[in-house]
Amino acid sequence: MKNQMKDLQKLKGIGKILSRRLAEASYNTIAKVAAAEKKGLENIAGMNPQKLRSIVTQARSMTGEAEKNQHTWSNSRCDR
Repeated sequence: MKNQMKDLQKLKGIGKILSRRLAEASYNTIAKVAAAEKKGLENIAGMNPQKLRSIVTQARSMTGEAEKNQHTWSNSRCDR
């Protein structure tokens, strides 16, 4: 789990505590964060709307996955 947490910490805004919370919620890789839906990530303590959007965008950039409209967070106005 420590290696997974270190990998998640490559994303700006994720430190030791948030990486542990993500890993415990089964978002233990950058690819899983990139593919995550807003509803899943927003339930993690310490994840506010601005941080959530930034982290997912970074993860998608790192994995080469383009932003897709079917993701619930991409159409939300509260994450601007």
